Amino acid sequence: MSAKPTSRLPVLLTAVLLFAGNSSNAADSGTTVMTPFKVEAEFGVDGLRIQPSTAVLNPYLLEQHGIQQLQDLSGAAPNLFVSNSDTRGFGDVIALRGTTNSIFFSSPGVALYIDDVPSGSVSAYPSGLLNIESLTVKAGPQGTEYGRNAAGGVIEVRTREPGNRHQGKLQVAYGSFASSAAQASFEGPLSPTLGYSVGVGLEEREGFITNSLQKKSADDRRSVSARGALFWRPDSATKLRLSLRHEKTSDDATRLTSLYSPDRFSVASNINGETKVERTQYSAQFRRQLGWGSLVATSARQSWKLDPSLTDLDLSPMSLAYSRVVQDEDLWTHELRVESKAAAGQPRWRAGVFASDLDTTSDAQREFMVPPSAYVPPGFIQTERTQYTIGQKNLAAFGSLEQPLAPKTQLKLGVRVEDTSSSIDRSKVSSNNFRFPTPPEPRLTRDQNRNEFSASAGLQHGLSSSANLIFRSALGKKPEGFSGFTSNPNLARFNNERQWSNEVGITFGDARSRFGGSLVGYWATIKDYQFERTVPNSTDYVVVNAKEVSSRGIEAKFMWSPVEKLWWDVQLGTTQANFEDHADSSGAKVNGRQVPFVPKYTLRTGVTLSLTQALSVNASYAATGSTAYDERNTATFTQKAYGLFNAQIRYRVEGWTVAVYGHNLTDRRYDQFINPEIFAGSPGAPRRVGVQLSFEY
Repeated sequence: MSAKPTSRLPVLLTAVLLFAGNSSNAADSGTTVMTPFKVEAEFGVDGLRIQPSTAVLNPYLLEQHGIQQLQDLSGAAPNLFVSNSDTRGFGDVIALRGTTNSIFFSSPGVALYIDDVPSGSVSAYPSGLLNIESLTVKAGPQGTEYGRNAAGGVIEVRTREPGNRHQGKLQVAYGSFASSAAQASFEGPLSPTLGYSVGVGLEEREGFITNSLQKKSADDRRSVSARGALFWRPDSATKLRLSLRHEKTSDDATRLTSLYSPDRFSVASNINGETKVERTQYSAQFRRQLGWGSLVATSARQSWKLDPSLTDLDLSPMSLAYSRVVQDEDLWTHELRVESKAAAGQPRWRAGVFASDLDTTSDAQREFMVPPSAYVPPGFIQTERTQYTIGQKNLAAFGSLEQPLAPKTQLKLGVRVEDTSSSIDRSKVSSNNFRFPTPPEPRLTRDQNRNEFSASAGLQHGLSSSANLIFRSALGKKPEGFSGFTSNPNLARFNNERQWSNEVGITFGDARSRFGGSLVGYWATIKDYQFERTVPNSTDYVVVNAKEVSSRGIEAKFMWSPVEKLWWDVQLGTTQANFEDHADSSGAKVNGRQVPFVPKYTLRTGVTLSLTQALSVNASYAATGSTAYDERNTATFTQKAYGLFNAQIRYRVEGWTVAVYGHNLTDRRYDQFINPEIFAGSPGAPRRVGVQLSFEY
């Protein structure tokens, strides 16, 4: 390994610990009295956590399962899967019940909301999870409930808000691969009407992959993130929130190695690569309680900058191919929502309007050696520079009504109408080292507009005091758009994706029970399914539409506490997402083949044992079923099923908590992403162990 500059984290860790050591003396009472540590208060069985098609995780459950960033969420809810090459979101694919986004150009199938603010493309989703109060995953089309359309589901994150006293948490960690992290969060009152919430996080580690040619680690990671919010409550019915979020990463190479390498954690590359990302979000929200309900208005501006993503595509000592991408994304969102206030057993409604304006500007350069032929001399190197701006605007109205039909039966209806428009302005120039003349491709400028309608209907019936039967049917939409890596107007445009989704299930257990859960079966038909692939005999890369895809499966969740000090939770999902009518790039039918990026099953389960009031241990297991990464389900490009073991020991006393953790304890080898175009994959993180120290007051 090469010598590294002195890290800033040890200095911060020392400062955090000194601050924590002095905090207990600075408390108003002089002594901090902590509530006894009880895991049951963290994730007891209750109605919220066993809703069908909904999974709720609090900070404790996130820690138990080793979830430190958004990319770790695979299996946190049944059939939720995140495929990534450790690039802080760029190029990630998030799948839920068979619905996905494409790597570069299509809209998300799974929307992300943080404190009522939606994000833009999946690439721009923030990676860090800072100051989290709860994380909720809702499966199935959610367009009638949220302003941002969500054909596959929604990930909704809530951060901590200030109460009537000052609170804080300080946390430091150190572990394998010289990984170190520090987080600090504080919230509380500034005056009787003004409150604050702030948080900051730093982390860095050495890479998992060694570049033997350059004799250093290839994929080091460094990031800083921060959030802050002011809350003004001039009276009991009004609240104004002003928020700022910022994240900056300075990483080395994309985590990629050749699928044929004898050591998947070693590469001999002449280009080490880098990935630098900066995200900034400003938002304002106004809430007003009225006699008949409430009004919520939220506006936000978000920017995402990638400068650059530099990748060695041949992963060898030779200068055969590389790519360099600089990309900006700018998003404005506005949402106005009204909600009724109703007593139990009374009708309840919700309605809103939503507008968004997204602009993505990219400058991508690729250089590669062309194989010699009768027309190509040896050593011919082609350079292609593609520049494009893709715009997407959305204006929508949505609403839902919950209507009791009988004391134990409730009907819920939803509707959504929206207007979407998209545009592209794209150009490409090519050159070569022989200076042969290469005419530029024709400039592509196009725009399109479409009006869409979607709806949902659900029924819930109480079978008993502890069991409920549910049914839901919904239409989901993903908007049409443009691909930036082709000048062919027929290939650049792709159609909207339309989904009809259905589910039926049962929930069981009540707040007083030690056992509860849900079992759901779902099935969906998806028309014009969107995904990306290379155009044959070219370097173009586009989104295509498969005529029809079917997705069906089962989701099971339960929590059980057989004795007071023992808890067990399970999240299990199966998905059969197959092409029903589709041909691959050669024209051959692939009907019945597995859809890429969708595993056949996901599983997360964990057991926690409270040995004493202060000492607890937990172990968790996460499994992912077989996942294909190409239309033909080629064995080379398919990751077989695998499972990961995590464990943690925690000791807590008077606000202090020390935890010793281990992730992927069996050192299971697997790929979390495979790129068939360059025969490379992203090996999953190897075994890591570490220690974490935190203080809360």
